[in-house]
Amino acid sequence: GHLLQQGHPVIDSLQAAGIPIGVHGFEHRTQDLGTMNSRHEDEIRQGIDAYVKHIGRMPAGYRAPAGVVSREDIILLSKLGLRYDASIFPVHRPGRYDFSSMPRAPFRWESTSLIEMPFGLVTSVVPAGMTFINVLGAAFSASLLKSQAGRLKGRAASVVDMHFHNLFTRYAAMSSLPMGLRLIYTVGAWAGGFACLKSLVARLRRAGAVFASLEADALGLDVEKLPAVALDSFGRGT
Repeated sequence: GHLLQQGHPVIDSLQAAGIPIGVHGFEHRTQDLGTMNSRHEDEIRQGIDAYVKHIGRMPAGYRAPAGVVSREDIILLSKLGLRYDASIFPVHRPGRYDFSSMPRAPFRWESTSLIEMPFGLVTSVVPAGMTFINVLGAAFSASLLKSQAGRLKGRAASVVDMHFHNLFTRYAAMSSLPMGLRLIYTVGAWAGGFACLKSLVARLRRAGAVFASLEADALGLDVEKLPAVALDSFGRGT
């Protein structure tokens, strides 16, 4: 959000290329995120306001910083008229959230028309994020993604999470990260990066996977036909 507020040539380039842009909070300060029991109204509203002012329309989708989203956040997103949320990692992250009981395929939040697009998994407890894929390697990760997708009934979809720092890791800001993060990103840079992503995409394509825009996929779903999940599901572990 604050990057939208400040303006940046990369944002304009993405728009010019027709690449959908959603809202990902405003400040994204990890120390201020709290847990799935915290309200993040200011983070959401400020992010949306910055989006509207720069893009000129309401966003269709939202993703909570670090995937930390609460029941109250979902209700707010629905009231504000967003079409989909892509915040749920269906795993347990101690101290942040427990979404391990959530569906792994798209669903609708009960009493709303808000669609949830949960992230994919490479194992039952590891999200499909490039941070982990870089470390595991493209070949092993592609095999794991296919295996996890095969466990889903009907049309299987896996949302893969990545950041530019997963692809290109030579940033001065890396030195300010905690040692654990610096270590995993260093290993990921040595073993993965952009080359790993290209190899992963090629392997999945050969296996018959079709790649699509998250936003186009979400907006193409029939809300009424999706399973409904109660808002009180927050915090229910498996």
